[in-house]
Amino acid sequence: MKIIRPPAIAGTFYPAAPDMLRSEIDGLIHAAVESQTENDTPIPKAIIVPHAGSMFSGAIAGLGFATVRALKGTVKRIVIIGPAHRMAFQGIAIAKADGFATPLGDVRCDLAGLQAALAWPQVQVLDEAHTQEHGLEIELPFIQRLFGEDADIGIVPLLVSRCAARQVHEVIEALWGGPETLIVISSDLSHFHDYDTAKRMDDQTRMMIERFDAESITSGDACGALPVAGMLISARNRGMRIRTLGMCNSGDITGDKSRVVGYGAWAVYAGSADMREDEKTNKSSGGFIGATEKLLADHGATMIDLARQSIWHGIKHGGPLRIDPASVSPELLQPGACFVTLKKSGQLRGCIGSVMAHRDLATDLCENAFKAGFGDPRFPALRQDELNDDLELSISVLSPPRDFPFENEADLIAKLTPHEDGIILSDGNHRGLFLPQVWEQLPDPADFVAQLKRKAGLSTDHWSDRMRAQRFVTRGISGKDIAPRNFWQQSTPMP
Repeated sequence: MKIIRPPAIAGTFYPAAPDMLRSEIDGLIHAAVESQTENDTPIPKAIIVPHAGSMFSGAIAGLGFATVRALKGTVKRIVIIGPAHRMAFQGIAIAKADGFATPLGDVRCDLAGLQAALAWPQVQVLDEAHTQEHGLEIELPFIQRLFGEDADIGIVPLLVSRCAARQVHEVIEALWGGPETLIVISSDLSHFHDYDTAKRMDDQTRMMIERFDAESITSGDACGALPVAGMLISARNRGMRIRTLGMCNSGDITGDKSRVVGYGAWAVYAGSADMREDEKTNKSSGGFIGATEKLLADHGATMIDLARQSIWHGIKHGGPLRIDPASVSPELLQPGACFVTLKKSGQLRGCIGSVMAHRDLATDLCENAFKAGFGDPRFPALRQDELNDDLELSISVLSPPRDFPFENEADLIAKLTPHEDGIILSDGNHRGLFLPQVWEQLPDPADFVAQLKRKAGLSTDHWSDRMRAQRFVTRGISGKDIAPRNFWQQSTPMP
Protein backbone atom coordinates (compact mmCIF):
# COMPACT_ATOMS: atom_id res chain seq x y z
CA MET A 1 0.00 0.00 0.00
CA LYS A 2 1.29 3.43 -0.91
CA ILE A 3 2.13 5.88 1.85
CA ILE A 4 0.95 9.42 1.07
CA ARG A 5 1.88 12.38 3.23
CA PRO A 6 -1.41 14.33 3.60
CA PRO A 7 -1.67 18.13 3.28
CA ALA A 8 -0.75 19.94 6.48
CA ILE A 9 -1.42 23.57 5.51
CA ALA A 10 -4.36 23.45 3.10
CA GLY A 11 -6.89 26.00 4.25
CA THR A 12 -4.28 28.07 6.10
CA PHE A 13 -1.28 28.77 3.86
CA TYR A 14 -3.27 28.22 0.66
CA PRO A 15 -6.94 27.50 -0.25
CA ALA A 16 -8.25 24.04 0.58
CA ALA A 17 -10.88 24.10 -2.19
CA PRO A 18 -9.30 22.71 -5.40
CA ASP A 19 -11.00 25.15 -7.80
CA MET A 20 -10.08 28.14 -5.65
CA LEU A 21 -6.49 26.89 -5.37
CA ARG A 22 -6.20 26.40 -9.13
CA SER A 23 -7.54 29.90 -9.77
CA GLU A 24 -5.16 31.49 -7.29
CA ILE A 25 -2.01 29.72 -8.52
CA ASP A 26 -2.89 30.28 -12.18
CA GLY A 27 -3.42 33.97 -11.46
CA LEU A 28 -0.05 34.29 -9.70
CA ILE A 29 1.82 32.61 -12.54
CA HIS A 30 -0.04 34.61 -15.20
CA ALA A 31 0.77 37.88 -13.42
CA ALA A 32 4.42 36.84 -13.21
CA VAL A 33 4.58 36.00 -16.92
CA GLU A 34 2.97 39.33 -17.81
CA SER A 35 5.54 41.19 -15.70
CA GLN A 36 8.53 39.64 -17.44
CA THR A 37 10.42 42.07 -19.64
CA GLU A 38 13.04 39.70 -21.11
CA ASN A 39 11.84 36.98 -23.45
CA ASP A 40 15.19 35.50 -24.45
CA THR A 41 16.40 34.56 -20.95
CA PRO A 42 17.58 30.94 -20.75
CA ILE A 43 15.67 28.40 -18.67
CA PRO A 44 17.02 28.12 -15.11
CA LYS A 45 18.50 24.98 -13.63
CA ALA A 46 17.37 26.10 -10.16
CA ILE A 47 15.14 28.69 -8.56
CA ILE A 48 15.03 30.17 -5.07
CA VAL A 49 11.46 30.99 -3.99
CA PRO A 50 9.73 31.94 -0.71
CA HIS A 51 7.41 29.72 1.31
CA ALA A 52 5.02 31.94 3.27
CA GLY A 53 1.28 31.74 2.71
CA SER A 54 0.25 32.31 -0.89
CA MET A 55 -1.43 35.64 -0.01
CA PHE A 56 1.87 36.93 1.40
CA SER A 57 4.64 35.56 -0.83
CA GLY A 58 2.72 33.93 -3.68
CA ALA A 59 3.40 36.76 -6.14
CA ILE A 60 7.16 36.50 -5.55
CA ALA A 61 7.08 32.69 -5.74
CA GLY A 62 5.18 33.04 -9.01
CA LEU A 63 8.07 35.05 -10.45
CA GLY A 64 10.39 32.12 -9.81
CA PHE A 65 8.11 29.38 -11.10
CA ALA A 66 7.17 31.37 -14.21
CA THR A 67 10.80 31.20 -15.39
CA VAL A 68 10.70 27.39 -15.63
CA ARG A 69 7.34 26.96 -17.39
CA ALA A 70 9.12 25.97 -20.62
CA LEU A 71 10.37 22.83 -18.86
CA LYS A 72 6.90 21.28 -19.11
CA GLY A 73 7.38 17.95 -20.88
CA THR A 74 11.11 17.92 -20.11
CA VAL A 75 11.43 17.97 -16.36
CA LYS A 76 10.85 14.59 -14.68
CA ARG A 77 12.31 15.20 -11.23
CA ILE A 78 12.13 18.23 -8.94
CA VAL A 79 14.41 18.41 -5.93
CA ILE A 80 12.81 20.67 -3.28
CA ILE A 81 15.06 21.74 -0.40
CA GLY A 82 13.99 23.91 2.50
CA PRO A 83 14.65 24.54 6.19
CA ALA A 84 12.94 22.54 8.93
CA HIS A 85 10.62 24.82 10.90
CA ARG A 86 8.83 22.38 13.21
CA MET A 87 11.68 20.45 14.83
CA ALA A 88 15.45 20.44 15.05
CA PHE A 89 17.53 17.41 14.13
CA GLN A 90 20.94 16.49 12.85
CA GLY A 91 21.43 16.70 9.09
CA ILE A 92 18.86 16.44 6.29
CA ALA A 93 15.54 14.58 6.52
CA ILE A 94 13.38 12.78 4.01
CA ALA A 95 9.89 11.39 4.66
CA LYS A 96 8.94 7.75 4.47
CA ALA A 97 6.34 8.44 1.79
CA ASP A 98 5.54 7.43 -1.76
CA GLY A 99 3.98 10.80 -2.42
CA PHE A 100 2.82 14.15 -1.05
CA ALA A 101 -0.82 15.22 -1.35
CA THR A 102 -2.41 18.62 -1.93
CA PRO A 103 -6.07 19.44 -2.71
CA LEU A 104 -5.08 19.06 -6.38
CA GLY A 105 -4.02 15.43 -5.97
CA ASP A 106 -0.90 13.45 -5.18
CA VAL A 107 2.64 14.24 -6.30
CA ARG A 108 4.74 11.10 -6.34
CA CYS A 109 8.16 10.96 -4.72
CA ASP A 110 11.13 10.07 -6.89
CA LEU A 111 12.28 6.99 -5.01
CA ALA A 112 15.54 6.70 -6.92
CA GLY A 113 16.36 10.29 -5.98
CA LEU A 114 15.54 9.63 -2.34
CA GLN A 115 17.80 6.58 -2.34
CA ALA A 116 20.59 8.63 -3.89
CA ALA A 117 20.18 11.20 -1.12
CA LEU A 118 20.14 8.52 1.58
CA ALA A 119 23.52 7.28 0.39
CA TRP A 120 24.99 10.35 2.11
CA PRO A 121 25.56 10.04 5.87
CA GLN A 122 23.99 13.45 6.59
CA VAL A 123 20.60 12.28 5.22
CA GLN A 124 18.10 10.32 7.31
CA VAL A 125 14.45 9.24 7.21
CA LEU A 126 12.51 11.34 9.72
CA ASP A 127 8.76 11.42 9.17
CA GLU A 128 8.10 13.64 12.18
CA ALA A 129 10.01 16.52 10.63
CA HIS A 130 7.74 16.50 7.57
CA THR A 131 4.37 15.97 9.28
CA GLN A 132 3.47 19.64 9.87
CA GLU A 133 6.15 21.28 7.72
CA HIS A 134 4.94 24.03 5.36
CA GLY A 135 8.16 25.06 3.60
CA LEU A 136 8.08 22.29 0.99
CA GLU A 137 4.32 21.74 0.70
CA ILE A 138 3.65 25.38 -0.25
CA GLU A 139 5.62 24.87 -3.49
CA LEU A 140 3.65 21.82 -4.62
CA PRO A 141 0.52 23.54 -6.03
CA PHE A 142 2.79 25.70 -8.22
CA ILE A 143 4.45 22.54 -9.53
CA GLN A 144 1.12 20.84 -10.15
CA ARG A 145 -0.41 23.76 -12.05
CA LEU A 146 2.75 24.56 -13.98
CA PHE A 147 3.60 21.05 -15.16
CA GLY A 148 0.20 19.38 -14.99
CA GLU A 149 -1.69 17.80 -12.10
CA ASP A 150 -1.39 14.40 -13.77
CA ALA A 151 2.17 14.85 -15.01
CA ASP A 152 4.62 12.02 -14.34
CA ILE A 153 6.98 14.12 -12.26
CA GLY A 154 8.67 12.90 -9.11
CA ILE A 155 9.77 15.12 -6.24
CA VAL A 156 12.69 14.72 -3.83
CA PRO A 157 11.58 16.66 -0.71
CA LEU A 158 14.50 17.44 1.62
CA LEU A 159 14.35 19.28 4.96
CA VAL A 160 17.57 20.78 6.31
CA SER A 161 18.28 21.30 10.00
CA ARG A 162 21.66 21.17 11.76
CA CYS A 163 24.33 20.57 9.17
CA ALA A 164 26.90 22.40 7.09
CA ALA A 165 26.21 24.19 3.82
CA ARG A 166 28.79 21.96 2.15
CA GLN A 167 26.72 18.91 3.23
CA VAL A 168 23.68 20.38 1.47
CA HIS A 169 25.92 21.08 -1.52
CA GLU A 170 27.04 17.43 -1.59
CA VAL A 171 23.45 16.22 -1.80
CA ILE A 172 22.58 18.79 -4.46
CA GLU A 173 25.51 17.56 -6.55
CA ALA A 174 24.40 13.94 -6.11
CA LEU A 175 20.94 14.86 -7.44
CA TRP A 176 22.02 17.42 -10.06
CA GLY A 177 21.13 15.29 -13.06
CA GLY A 178 20.53 16.85 -16.48
CA PRO A 179 17.65 18.76 -18.13
CA GLU A 180 15.19 16.34 -16.53
CA THR A 181 16.01 17.67 -13.03
CA LEU A 182 14.93 21.02 -11.61
CA ILE A 183 16.09 22.25 -8.20
CA VAL A 184 13.78 24.40 -6.06
CA ILE A 185 15.25 26.08 -2.98
CA SER A 186 12.57 27.20 -0.53
CA SER A 187 13.45 30.14 1.72
CA ASP A 188 12.07 33.37 3.12
CA LEU A 189 14.40 36.22 4.05
CA SER A 190 14.64 38.27 7.28
CA HIS A 191 12.02 37.79 9.99
CA PHE A 192 10.20 40.20 12.32
CA HIS A 193 12.15 43.43 11.91
CA ASP A 194 10.59 46.78 11.20
CA TYR A 195 10.03 47.58 7.53
CA ASP A 196 13.09 49.77 6.93
CA THR A 197 15.45 47.43 8.78
CA ALA A 198 14.12 44.46 6.84
CA LYS A 199 14.58 46.28 3.55
CA ARG A 200 18.23 46.99 4.38
CA MET A 201 18.90 43.46 5.56
CA ASP A 202 17.20 41.83 2.59
CA ASP A 203 19.10 44.03 0.17
CA GLN A 204 22.34 42.87 1.79
CA THR A 205 21.17 39.28 1.36
CA ARG A 206 20.37 39.97 -2.29
CA MET A 207 23.93 41.17 -2.82
CA MET A 208 25.36 38.12 -1.08
CA ILE A 209 23.32 35.83 -3.31
CA GLU A 210 24.31 37.73 -6.44
CA ARG A 211 27.97 37.49 -5.36
CA PHE A 212 27.63 33.73 -4.70
CA ASP A 213 28.81 34.51 -1.16
CA ALA A 214 27.61 31.27 0.41
CA GLU A 215 29.83 31.67 3.44
CA SER A 216 28.30 34.95 4.63
CA ILE A 217 24.60 34.05 4.62
CA THR A 218 23.21 33.22 8.06
CA SER A 219 19.84 32.16 9.40
CA GLY A 220 19.25 35.78 10.37
CA ASP A 221 19.42 36.70 6.69
CA ALA A 222 17.26 33.86 5.40
CA CYS A 223 15.52 31.02 7.24
CA GLY A 224 16.70 28.73 4.43
CA ALA A 225 20.29 29.95 4.68
CA LEU A 226 21.78 26.44 4.49
CA PRO A 227 19.77 25.32 1.41
CA VAL A 228 20.53 28.66 -0.27
CA ALA A 229 24.24 28.44 0.60
CA GLY A 230 24.45 24.83 -0.60
CA MET A 231 22.94 25.88 -3.93
CA LEU A 232 25.29 28.87 -4.21
CA ILE A 233 28.33 26.65 -3.74
CA SER A 234 27.17 24.39 -6.58
CA ALA A 235 26.38 27.36 -8.82
CA ARG A 236 29.69 29.03 -8.03
CA ASN A 237 31.71 25.90 -8.72
CA ARG A 238 29.90 25.41 -12.02
CA GLY A 239 30.40 29.00 -13.19
CA MET A 240 26.68 29.72 -13.31
CA ARG A 241 24.74 32.99 -13.29
CA ILE A 242 22.14 34.27 -10.86
CA ARG A 243 19.38 36.76 -11.56
CA THR A 244 17.22 38.48 -8.96
CA LEU A 245 13.58 38.24 -10.09
CA GLY A 246 11.84 40.25 -7.40
CA MET A 247 11.69 41.12 -3.70
CA CYS A 248 9.18 42.46 -1.19
CA ASN A 249 8.09 41.88 2.38
CA SER A 250 4.86 41.28 4.24
CA GLY A 251 4.57 44.99 5.01
CA ASP A 252 4.07 45.63 1.29
CA ILE A 253 1.10 43.22 1.35
CA THR A 254 -0.64 43.95 4.64
CA GLY A 255 0.42 47.52 5.32
CA ASP A 256 1.62 46.53 8.82
CA LYS A 257 5.29 47.55 8.80
CA SER A 258 6.10 46.95 12.46
CA ARG A 259 7.25 43.30 12.21
CA VAL A 260 7.68 42.01 8.67
CA VAL A 261 9.01 38.95 6.85
CA GLY A 262 11.06 39.33 3.68
CA TYR A 263 10.57 37.43 0.41
CA GLY A 264 12.73 37.11 -2.70
CA ALA A 265 13.03 35.02 -5.86
CA TRP A 266 16.13 34.16 -7.88
CA ALA A 267 16.87 32.10 -10.98
CA VAL A 268 20.13 30.19 -11.46
CA TYR A 269 21.29 29.72 -15.05
CA ALA A 270 24.18 28.10 -16.88
CA GLY A 271 27.17 30.40 -17.44
CA SER A 272 27.29 32.73 -20.43
CA ALA A 273 30.09 34.07 -22.62
CA ASP A 274 28.68 37.58 -22.27
CA MET A 275 28.74 37.50 -18.47
CA ARG A 276 29.47 40.92 -17.02
CA GLU A 277 32.97 41.51 -15.72
CA ASP A 278 31.74 42.15 -12.19
CA GLU A 279 29.97 38.78 -12.22
CA LYS A 280 33.17 37.09 -13.36
CA THR A 281 35.10 38.76 -10.56
CA ASN A 282 32.53 37.73 -7.96
CA LYS A 283 32.52 34.13 -9.08
CA SER A 284 36.27 33.82 -9.42
CA SER A 285 36.75 35.11 -5.88
CA GLY A 286 34.18 32.62 -4.64
CA GLY A 287 34.26 33.81 -1.03
CA PHE A 288 36.67 32.42 1.54
CA ILE A 289 35.92 28.74 0.96
CA GLY A 290 36.15 28.86 -2.83
CA ALA A 291 39.36 30.89 -2.73
CA THR A 292 40.92 28.71 -0.03
CA GLU A 293 40.02 25.46 -1.74
CA LYS A 294 41.71 26.78 -4.88
CA LEU A 295 44.73 27.86 -2.85
CA LEU A 296 45.05 24.38 -1.35
CA ALA A 297 44.59 22.70 -4.71
CA ASP A 298 47.28 24.88 -6.29
CA HIS A 299 49.72 25.25 -3.40
CA GLY A 300 48.76 22.70 -0.73
CA ALA A 301 51.79 20.51 -1.35
CA THR A 302 54.10 23.52 -0.99
CA MET A 303 52.37 24.58 2.22
CA ILE A 304 52.75 21.12 3.73
CA ASP A 305 56.41 21.04 2.72
CA LEU A 306 57.08 24.44 4.31
CA ALA A 307 55.50 23.30 7.58
CA ARG A 308 57.44 20.04 7.46
CA GLN A 309 60.70 21.86 6.75
CA SER A 310 60.02 24.26 9.61
CA ILE A 311 59.75 21.34 12.03
CA TRP A 312 63.00 19.87 10.68
CA HIS A 313 64.55 23.32 11.12
CA GLY A 314 63.35 23.27 14.73
CA ILE A 315 64.99 19.88 15.30
CA LYS A 316 68.32 21.06 13.84
CA HIS A 317 68.45 24.71 14.86
CA GLY A 318 65.85 25.30 17.56
CA GLY A 319 63.81 27.83 15.56
CA PRO A 320 61.29 28.08 12.71
CA LEU A 321 62.17 28.15 9.04
CA ARG A 322 62.61 31.70 7.73
CA ILE A 323 60.94 32.32 4.38
CA ASP A 324 62.78 33.65 1.36
CA PRO A 325 59.98 35.60 -0.37
CA ALA A 326 61.59 35.08 -3.77
CA SER A 327 61.20 31.30 -3.41
CA VAL A 328 57.48 31.34 -2.49
CA SER A 329 54.44 31.79 -4.70
CA PRO A 330 52.85 35.26 -4.41
CA GLU A 331 49.59 33.62 -3.27
CA LEU A 332 51.35 32.38 -0.12
CA LEU A 333 52.72 35.85 0.59
CA GLN A 334 49.22 37.25 1.05
CA PRO A 335 47.94 37.78 4.62
CA GLY A 336 46.54 34.61 6.11
CA ALA A 337 45.82 32.81 9.37
CA CYS A 338 46.31 29.11 9.96
CA PHE A 339 46.56 26.42 12.59
CA VAL A 340 49.08 23.57 12.37
CA THR A 341 48.11 20.33 14.08
CA LEU A 342 50.31 17.34 14.90
CA LYS A 343 48.88 13.97 15.86
CA LYS A 344 50.87 10.96 17.07
CA SER A 345 49.12 7.62 16.46
CA GLY A 346 45.86 9.52 16.12
CA GLN A 347 46.29 11.43 19.41
CA LEU A 348 46.91 15.17 19.60
CA ARG A 349 50.65 15.94 19.85
CA GLY A 350 50.54 19.72 19.34
CA CYS A 351 48.30 22.40 17.89
CA ILE A 352 49.14 26.09 17.57
CA GLY A 353 47.74 28.73 15.26
CA SER A 354 46.64 32.26 14.51
CA VAL A 355 43.05 33.43 14.81
CA MET A 356 43.50 36.58 12.74
CA ALA A 357 45.70 37.22 9.70
CA HIS A 358 48.59 39.41 10.88
CA ARG A 359 51.37 38.31 8.51
CA ASP A 360 51.80 36.46 5.23
CA LEU A 361 50.43 32.92 5.17
CA ALA A 362 53.78 31.25 4.41
CA THR A 363 55.41 32.83 7.47
CA ASP A 364 52.36 32.10 9.61
CA LEU A 365 52.38 28.40 8.81
CA CYS A 366 56.16 28.08 9.37
CA GLU A 367 55.92 29.83 12.74
CA ASN A 368 52.89 27.80 13.80
CA ALA A 369 54.40 24.51 12.63
CA PHE A 370 57.46 25.17 14.79
CA LYS A 371 55.32 26.13 17.80
CA ALA A 372 53.05 23.09 17.35
CA GLY A 373 56.15 20.89 17.54
CA PHE A 374 58.14 22.70 20.18
CA GLY A 375 56.02 25.38 21.83
CA ASP A 376 52.69 23.81 22.79
CA PRO A 377 52.76 23.93 26.61
CA ARG A 378 50.61 20.81 26.84
CA PHE A 379 53.30 18.59 25.33
CA PRO A 380 57.08 18.10 25.47
CA ALA A 381 59.15 19.26 22.51
CA LEU A 382 59.28 16.90 19.55
CA ARG A 383 62.24 14.56 19.27
CA GLN A 384 63.78 13.56 15.96
CA ASP A 385 62.94 9.90 16.54
CA GLU A 386 59.24 10.85 16.54
CA LEU A 387 59.37 12.02 12.92
CA ASN A 388 57.95 8.86 11.41
CA ASP A 389 54.71 7.66 9.81
CA ASP A 390 52.92 7.73 13.17
CA LEU A 391 53.20 11.54 13.25
CA GLU A 392 50.61 13.31 11.11
CA LEU A 393 50.84 16.99 10.18
CA SER A 394 47.86 19.01 8.96
CA ILE A 395 47.17 22.67 8.18
CA SER A 396 43.85 24.50 8.63
CA VAL A 397 43.42 27.91 7.00
CA LEU A 398 40.93 30.09 8.91
CA SER A 399 38.36 32.57 7.65
CA PRO A 400 38.16 35.88 9.51
CA PRO A 401 36.03 35.34 12.64
CA ARG A 402 32.64 37.04 12.68
CA ASP A 403 30.33 37.80 15.60
CA PHE A 404 27.92 34.93 16.23
CA PRO A 405 24.91 36.44 18.05
CA PHE A 406 22.68 34.38 20.30
CA GLU A 407 20.05 35.00 22.98
CA ASN A 408 21.10 32.39 25.55
CA GLU A 409 22.99 29.13 25.85
CA ALA A 410 20.17 27.07 24.34
CA ASP A 411 20.02 29.42 21.36
CA LEU A 412 23.80 29.19 20.87
CA ILE A 413 23.65 25.39 20.92
CA ALA A 414 20.72 25.35 18.49
CA LYS A 415 22.48 27.64 16.00
CA LEU A 416 25.72 25.66 15.79
CA THR A 417 26.49 23.75 12.59
CA PRO A 418 28.42 20.59 13.52
CA HIS A 419 31.53 19.76 11.49
CA GLU A 420 31.56 23.22 9.91
CA ASP A 421 31.64 25.86 12.65
CA GLY A 422 34.80 26.87 14.45
CA ILE A 423 33.90 28.85 17.54
CA ILE A 424 35.70 31.35 19.79
CA LEU A 425 33.85 31.64 23.10
CA SER A 426 34.73 34.34 25.59
CA ASP A 427 33.59 35.75 28.90
CA GLY A 428 35.71 38.65 30.16
CA ASN A 429 39.33 37.46 30.20
CA HIS A 430 38.33 33.84 29.65
CA ARG A 431 38.60 32.70 26.05
CA GLY A 432 38.55 29.35 24.28
CA LEU A 433 38.73 28.27 20.65
CA PHE A 434 37.69 25.04 18.97
CA LEU A 435 38.52 24.27 15.36
CA PRO A 436 35.81 22.54 13.31
CA GLN A 437 37.88 19.33 13.57
CA VAL A 438 36.87 19.10 17.25
CA TRP A 439 33.38 18.04 16.12
CA GLU A 440 34.90 14.63 15.32
CA GLN A 441 35.43 14.08 19.07
CA LEU A 442 32.44 16.12 20.29
CA PRO A 443 29.60 15.66 17.77
CA ASP A 444 26.88 16.77 20.18
CA PRO A 445 26.48 20.59 20.17
CA ALA A 446 25.77 20.73 23.91
CA ASP A 447 28.95 18.78 24.68
CA PHE A 448 30.86 20.95 22.22
CA VAL A 449 29.83 24.12 24.09
CA ALA A 450 30.42 22.60 27.52
CA GLN A 451 33.95 21.52 26.66
CA LEU A 452 34.69 24.83 24.94
CA LYS A 453 33.75 26.60 28.18
CA ARG A 454 36.09 24.27 30.00
CA LYS A 455 38.90 25.11 27.58
CA ALA A 456 38.24 28.79 28.27
CA GLY A 457 38.89 28.14 31.96
CA LEU A 458 35.22 28.15 32.93
CA SER A 459 33.07 25.45 34.49
CA THR A 460 30.99 23.41 32.05
CA ASP A 461 27.77 24.74 33.60
CA HIS A 462 28.91 28.38 33.62
CA TRP A 463 26.83 31.04 31.90
CA SER A 464 26.63 34.81 32.09
CA ASP A 465 25.22 37.73 30.15
CA ARG A 466 28.78 38.68 29.15
CA MET A 467 29.30 35.50 27.14
CA ARG A 468 30.25 36.24 23.53
CA ALA A 469 30.94 34.01 20.52
CA GLN A 470 32.61 34.38 17.15
CA ARG A 471 32.33 31.94 14.29
CA PHE A 472 34.85 30.98 11.63
CA VAL A 473 35.24 28.21 9.07
CA THR A 474 38.33 26.41 7.87
CA ARG A 475 39.64 24.49 4.93
CA GLY A 476 42.67 22.31 5.32
CA ILE A 477 45.11 19.75 4.02
CA SER A 478 47.00 16.88 5.62
CA GLY A 479 50.44 15.49 4.99
CA LYS A 480 48.75 12.16 4.29
CA ASP A 481 47.10 13.81 1.28
CA ILE A 482 50.57 14.49 -0.10
CA ALA A 483 52.59 11.46 1.02
CA PRO A 484 50.73 8.61 2.73
CA ARG A 485 54.07 6.94 3.58
CA ASN A 486 57.56 8.17 4.40
CA PHE A 487 56.15 11.66 4.85
CA TRP A 488 59.02 12.94 6.98
CA GLN A 489 61.55 11.69 4.44
CA GLN A 490 59.84 13.35 1.46
CA SER A 491 61.45 16.70 2.14
CA THR A 492 65.15 17.40 2.36
CA PRO A 493 65.83 18.11 6.05
CA MET A 494 67.46 21.40 6.94
CA PRO A 495 71.28 21.14 7.16
